[in-house]
Amino acid sequence: MRARIQPEQFETWFRRAALLSADGGEVVLAVQNSFAASWLQSYYHEVLEQAVRTTLGHRADVRIEVDPELTFDLAPAPSAPDVAALQDGVDCVAPAQGPRDTTSTEGLRQGGGTGLLWNSDVVLNPKYTFDNFVVGPCNRLAHAASMGAGEAPGKAYNPFFLHGSVGLGKTHLLQSTCFSVLERWPETRILYLSCETFVNHFINALQDGDLAEFRNKYRNVDVLVVDDIHMLANKERTQEEFFHTFNTLYNAGKQIVLSSDSPPRDIPTLQERLVSRFKMGMVAEIELPCYETRTAIVKRKSRERGVPLSDEIAGMIAERIETNVRELEGAVTRLIGFATLTCQEITPDLARDALRDLFVVQRGQPTMDDIVRLVTEQFDVRVVDLQSKSRAASIVLPRQIAMYLARKVTRQSLGEIGGFFGGRDHSTVIYAVEKIGKLIESDHAVADIVEEHLSRLTGNRR
Repeated sequence: MRARIQPEQFETWFRRAALLSADGGEVVLAVQNSFAASWLQSYYHEVLEQAVRTTLGHRADVRIEVDPELTFDLAPAPSAPDVAALQDGVDCVAPAQGPRDTTSTEGLRQGGGTGLLWNSDVVLNPKYTFDNFVVGPCNRLAHAASMGAGEAPGKAYNPFFLHGSVGLGKTHLLQSTCFSVLERWPETRILYLSCETFVNHFINALQDGDLAEFRNKYRNVDVLVVDDIHMLANKERTQEEFFHTFNTLYNAGKQIVLSSDSPPRDIPTLQERLVSRFKMGMVAEIELPCYETRTAIVKRKSRERGVPLSDEIAGMIAERIETNVRELEGAVTRLIGFATLTCQEITPDLARDALRDLFVVQRGQPTMDDIVRLVTEQFDVRVVDLQSKSRAASIVLPRQIAMYLARKVTRQSLGEIGGFFGGRDHSTVIYAVEKIGKLIESDHAVADIVEEHLSRLTGNRR
C-alpha cells in the first residue's frame, strides 16, 4: 500500500488497521471505528484490491470489519527517502484531506520553530489520543468538539473552551487535539502551557521591560493552548494582556484552546469582554462519568496493561469511584500490581483485599455491591445471573429486588441502575420498582426479605 498512496494517507488510514486474515479468496482488515471502515471502502477499495492481487498473485475480495477495541503496537514509519523511493513513478490515489484517527507522534519537533514549541511547559503523552479516549454520554460533546478543533483549527470551533472538574479527561482531550493538528500539519506552531506560566511570563516581562518579546512569543503561533485559564481570576493586568493576545490570534484565524474547572461565566472577577469572547466559540463541559462509562474506562485501562479485568471486577471498581477518572486508572494499576507481586489470580476477593480502602463503606452509604452481595446470598444466584438476559423466575425476582433496593438506598440514576444489571434501560428499572412495591403489599415473604435487606443496608451494616 505504501507504494500506491501518499505517505500521509498511509499514516492516517493504514497504520491503524490490522490484517485479520488472508484465506483463499478473501482478505479481512480490521479498523477501530465505522467512520474509518466507510472511508476505506469509499476511497481505497480499488487500490486495496490491487495491492492484494500483487501480493497474493491472484484476486481476492477485501472485507473491512470494525473492532472498537483493536489494539496493537505501531511499527515505526519509514523514513521520507524510503517512501519517496517506493512512490517513484507510481500514481497516488484518494484525497489527503478528511478526519484522521491516528496516534503518530511524528512532527512533534519541540524547538526548531515548528511543532510543539520549546516554551510550552508540557510534553505530549502518546497515550493521550482520541483513539484512547473512552466516549460516553458525559463527554460526547466535549470529545466531538475537540476532534472538530483538531480537524479544522481556527475554523470549526474557535475558541474552544473546555471545562469540567479535576480528573475527568480535560488534559487528554487537549493533547488529543494537538496530536490531531500535528498529524495533519506537522509544521504547525503550537504553544501549550498553563495559565500560571502565562501569568509568570507576563510578570517577568513587566519586570524586565521585555513586553515586546513577550507579545511576539505569544502572538506568533498557529495554535495557543492554555490550561487552567480560571487562574486569570483577580489578575486585572494579566487579563488585559490576554485579551489583546486573544484578539490578535483570533483575528489572524489562529486556533485558541482553553480549559478550566468552571465555565467562563463562573470564573470570578473575569472581565466581561473576556467572558463574551470565551463564549463566542464552542463551550463544552466534561461531566462526571456515568457507571457504564466508568466501567468501560476500567476495562480499557486494564487491557492497556495486558491484564483484562472481568465485568464483575470492573463494575466493582466503577461502583466505588464515581468522580475521578485518574482514580479509576490508579485503582486498576494498584490491583494489577498487587496481583502480580503476590502471584495471585485477580478475583473479586483479591480486588477487595487490594483495594480495601475503596471497599470500606461508611454507615448510611450503601453501594450496588452491598446490594448484590445480599441478594446473591439470599437467593443463591450469581452476579452474572443478575446481569444476564435470563427471564427465568428464579433470576427475575432477585434481579427486581436488587433494582428496587438500589433505587431506594443509592444515589444511582435509573439509567445507571439499569446499566449495572446488564445494560437494561430505565423503563425496566421503573417496572421492577413498581412490581416489588406491589409484592411487598401482597406477599409477606417478599416484604420480609426486602425489609431485612433495607435494614442491613441502612442500619447495622457489615
